[in-house]
Amino acid sequence: MADLIVAQQDRLRELIGRFTSREEGQDMVEYALLAALISIVAIAIIVLVGPYLKDLFQDIVSGLGSA
Repeated sequence: MADLIVAQQDRLRELIGRFTSREEGQDMVEYALLAALISIVAIAIIVLVGPYLKDLFQDIVSGLGSA
């Protein structure tokens, strides 16, 4: 009976060791964080540069209309 308990404990330790050493999910979290960071930076650039570009194109359109 004691051998069975020891065998089960060893099997449980091995199973826990396999679950704690897996790192497949870590890559997906890193990619998701990277995608979120890129999206935030892109939105910030659009918000900051957008009005300047709108005015620039409006000036171009006005210049073409008067020519």
